[in-house]
Amino acid sequence: MEKTKTFSAVQQRYNEKAYDRLAITIPKGRKAATKAHAQRKESVNGPVNALLRAGMGFTEAQWRRNESEAEE
Repeated sequence: MEKTKTFSAVQQRYNEKAYDRLAITIPKGRKAATKAHAQRKESVNGPVNALLRAGMGFTEAQWRRNESEAEE
């Protein structure tokens, strides 16, 4: 499917509404190896999320739930 400007704009609005962005810093020279490792699994974002979720003691459902939903 060819991505159009409209599709990209809609996707960007959804991502801004549904996700927060966080940049990570890794040692110089590790980017290519990190991306290659992650792509064998799913994405760079996937393993980072899994480590954070486990370290914070959340289930997958708790991790995916919006903080405002958790307060209800």
